[in-house]
Amino acid sequence: MAILLLFIVNGHRNLLLERICRVKIFLDCFPCFLRQALEASRISGAGEETQRAVMDRVMEKLLDISREETPPQIGSMIHETIRKATGNSDPYREIKHRHNEQALAMAEELTALITGSASPLSDALKLAAAGNLIDMGPERKWNEMRDIFRDFTRKDPTHFDYASFEKALGKAGTLLYLGDNAGEIVLDKILIGVLLRETNLDITYVVRGGPVINDATMEDARFVGMTDLVRVIDTGTAFPGVVPDASSRKFLDYYLGADMILSKGQGNYESLSDEEKNIFFLLQAKCPVIAGKIGCGVGDMVLKPRRGDSAMKREVE
Repeated sequence: MAILLLFIVNGHRNLLLERICRVKIFLDCFPCFLRQALEASRISGAGEETQRAVMDRVMEKLLDISREETPPQIGSMIHETIRKATGNSDPYREIKHRHNEQALAMAEELTALITGSASPLSDALKLAAAGNLIDMGPERKWNEMRDIFRDFTRKDPTHFDYASFEKALGKAGTLLYLGDNAGEIVLDKILIGVLLRETNLDITYVVRGGPVINDATMEDARFVGMTDLVRVIDTGTAFPGVVPDASSRKFLDYYLGADMILSKGQGNYESLSDEEKNIFFLLQAKCPVIAGKIGCGVGDMVLKPRRGDSAMKREVE
């Protein structure tokens, strides 16, 4: 592994940098890819030899990534490599179940807080955005799930464009809600409950087509009762984001036909931020790359329409 890393840094430095500069990822993403690979290998129960084999294989693949790939596509490659090496088809299954149970245990209290709010929809959006921290992809900054929701209504509203979102809702008949993580899906359910009470929207909720990191799948949607509330479909693929070109025909029918899309989380933002659709992104910026692209700070709560990303440039020394 060390020899390969030296090979990357020295012998193929120029070739790798040339490729990186033309893809939809940044140099800052690469340490995160390797951290995810090692962490997921350990969560899957792999021994040190298998962990080393996974890291070697991932670094080999990073040398040859396509200039058109997004972080969710590379993330899918990493986790497919881990599944094959360890024989564990869903390393995060127990973690997802635990997160769902923890969020469900707080659901009644959080729902009451939203119901009693002077602005239920705005605060439900903020609650769902706070839940976006329940993410095993980026480096985590929390220990107890309850801490995530402390003072969520008092977050800096600078990048929270509720006025535009409310205006767009008034013109929409159908909403496609792109979910992100297990646990977080419980907060999405609370938000959807408010949307159903305050609008006449026909809402479809979307989960991943297979296990990847701690992203929500149909199993999670059934467990938390989302399937009892609205129509739920999957993307047809196990990407930690939405990649339209690789998605199922059924998903694309809903995606292309939706009047409005609410997209949760960084992975969906990374794969859809250039799409020409009526998309609103709802997330917490969890890394400098995403924060820089949006034009906000790390940790900021974001509700924004697809238009208006700040230009983000990276120079290679």
